[in-house]
Amino acid sequence: MKSDNRRRQFATIVAVIGLAYVMSQFYRTSNGVIAKELSAEFGLSAEALGGLTGVFFLSFAAAQIPLGMLFDRFGVRRTLPVILTFAVAGAVTYGLADGFASLLAGRLMMGLGVSGVLVGALFVFGRWAPAERFATWMGRMIALGGIGVLLATTPLGLAAESIGWRYAFFGAGALTALGALLIYLLVRDAPPGKEPATTRPEGLKESVTGVFEVLKTPRLPTVMGMAFASYPVLTVILGLWGGPYLADVHGLDTIASGNILLFMALALIVGNIAFGPLEVRLDTRKWLVAGSAVLVLVSFLLLALIPHPPLALAAALLVLISFCSAYNIVIAGHGRALFPDRLAGRGIAMLSIALMGGPAVLQSVTGLIMGAFPATAGAAPVDAYRAMFGFLAATVLLALLAYLRLPDIRPSAGFAADLRAERVLP
Repeated sequence: MKSDNRRRQFATIVAVIGLAYVMSQFYRTSNGVIAKELSAEFGLSAEALGGLTGVFFLSFAAAQIPLGMLFDRFGVRRTLPVILTFAVAGAVTYGLADGFASLLAGRLMMGLGVSGVLVGALFVFGRWAPAERFATWMGRMIALGGIGVLLATTPLGLAAESIGWRYAFFGAGALTALGALLIYLLVRDAPPGKEPATTRPEGLKESVTGVFEVLKTPRLPTVMGMAFASYPVLTVILGLWGGPYLADVHGLDTIASGNILLFMALALIVGNIAFGPLEVRLDTRKWLVAGSAVLVLVSFLLLALIPHPPLALAAALLVLISFCSAYNIVIAGHGRALFPDRLAGRGIAMLSIALMGGPAVLQSVTGLIMGAFPATAGAAPVDAYRAMFGFLAATVLLALLAYLRLPDIRPSAGFAADLRAERVLP
């Protein structure tokens, strides 16, 4: 009976953090479908659009180390609802925007506001679930958040054409506020009686010292490099240039482009559900990451080398990229395995800098690449997209070559200096 109650409590925690994560994913990828509308309404260049989309991830990444310190000291329940209020304010600001400056402010606040959702979930999973199931639960959370990605495809396109994109952000802000309230009321940072042995709160000096301990962790830079080339690469397509590519090169309208982005989002959800159990079954992280990265690399190369691929081929490659990019959950498990429980928040936050700072860098750089090719009648030339795909292929290749030199850390090995507290969750 006690075990059943604990399972139900954990399921409730996953659900309420999941609501906040749905909104986080919506905010991240929403510009992909409405990019044309934003460009037309506010006169945004490709560089400005790339910077506007990327600044979300910049503020997201900048918050990671402070968040890790706060989670390790105060826990998720007390920290996350406060941070989410910035996302609510950002969504309202974005919906009321009258120019580039207010759009930028809204994106900054949204990025800051949701910066702790996934890291907070992973912090909780590290306490509630066994080490070998960490990636599985991360995959389930990201799959749940995939609802937000789905909402940012065809549904957002329909809203943009019917009532306007602004009202979608007002509704998103309301749901985010609800999620913050539920997290405060229902989330618990650890199972009853299973709190870490080091329960004395750290002082500021100890918190900062822990950050430096994390920075000195062997192999962390290489794992961060591979993380940089996983989910961040996908966001360039799903959250920014996928819609314009399908419109400019293949002549699709907003709804048709949104439908293909919808299939990409579904593929990502399936991948996130599949990769965790696959990692456990194969008992390898390194080779699952490497194989998936190779498929992503080949797909980008084909899109870069073929000037005018048939729509069916282009769509299939984009969907394959989405599915295989779910290896980011395996990378996260690899990174978490490097740190003991007392450094979990800061360690996960450091890895999240690569996962969420990567999109800020890559979206801004690809904006510069796209802007280097003069547009014709408001449409970017095919060579601009080929150059962008080639750049993404090179990014994956460089990260993969470095990652292949690392030894494998098998899921069955657990976390570094794991407390090995008894856990009952599947």
